[in-house]
Amino acid sequence: MKDKYVVILGAGRGSRMESRDPNHSKVAYPILGKPLINYVIDACIPLGLKDIYTVVGYGGKATEKCVKDKSKVVWQKEILGTGHALMQVKELANKDGDIIVVGGDTPLLTTETLEKVYHKHYKNDNALTICTSVLERPTGYGRVLREKGSYRLLDIREDKDCNEEEREITEINAGIYIINNKLLQEYLPKLSNNNAKGEYYLSELVKLFNRDGYRVEAYVLEDAQDIFSVSDRFQLSYANRIIRKRVNKKLMLQGVSIEDPETAYISPEVKIGRDTVILPNVMIGGNTVIGEGNFIGPATHLEDVIVGNENTIESSIVKRSKIGNNKYIGPFAEIEDEEIC
Repeated sequence: MKDKYVVILGAGRGSRMESRDPNHSKVAYPILGKPLINYVIDACIPLGLKDIYTVVGYGGKATEKCVKDKSKVVWQKEILGTGHALMQVKELANKDGDIIVVGGDTPLLTTETLEKVYHKHYKNDNALTICTSVLERPTGYGRVLREKGSYRLLDIREDKDCNEEEREITEINAGIYIINNKLLQEYLPKLSNNNAKGEYYLSELVKLFNRDGYRVEAYVLEDAQDIFSVSDRFQLSYANRIIRKRVNKKLMLQGVSIEDPETAYISPEVKIGRDTVILPNVMIGGNTVIGEGNFIGPATHLEDVIVGNENTIESSIVKRSKIGNNKYIGPFAEIEDEEIC
């Protein structure tokens, strides 16, 4: 098996988030208390990687703070496209293996999807595998150009460079690439910025590799939700809803009862034991650990709390505290930095 490296692209400005803070990083916005770029990192980690590199730019200090414990940080001082971002990862210049490139604003990406794409790339000994998807409204995405009468991938045309016919294409570039690193390093200097935005696009590798006879394939994603990218706060709320559903479903399948999943906001890092019941309108965040057989809620907020077994915590706020076994807390209690044993 080849060595694998991940490059996460997190340098974009995120102007559509409409923040009053010009230094706020888009990918640092939280979903259930966890920065959205950290969902991407956590999806990549199980792939068995040599290293993860996160490319930061606008609001880079905020992004660096989010990822520094799990990823190396590379700065892109000028934001000149995805190809230019890869050029900044100098440490990869002499590495063997494959580079997996993903967007830092795609928190719904799953490990399972990445594993399937890499399996195809490795099995077919591709020089480049690019993920695509079919969208009813493809505006804003690069279009996939295929050879007429076959499935052969020819090129990716960025949205602003498309002619009218190409804009009707519904298969789009999903922004996930797996690339043979030796070829990547050879071809990065060959990328051109002769396009409408004057940027260096990583997607140009499709055309260049095809021209020189290297094997290029597309992996068409079954579920476009995997590559949903967050560009504004409405999209952030959509991603929040999907992740919340995933977290709650996982807990329920592990033996936790959640009476109203639509009103349960539980961070992915939270651990809850079997036969605990979560009542409506509950928020549980941070590194909270809850034991078995508890009743939590309604209208309760727990943050960084350790809870034992067989407790009831009703309509209360508890932060940075420890609760033993067989205790009753509430209603309307406010507890911080305490130990109740």
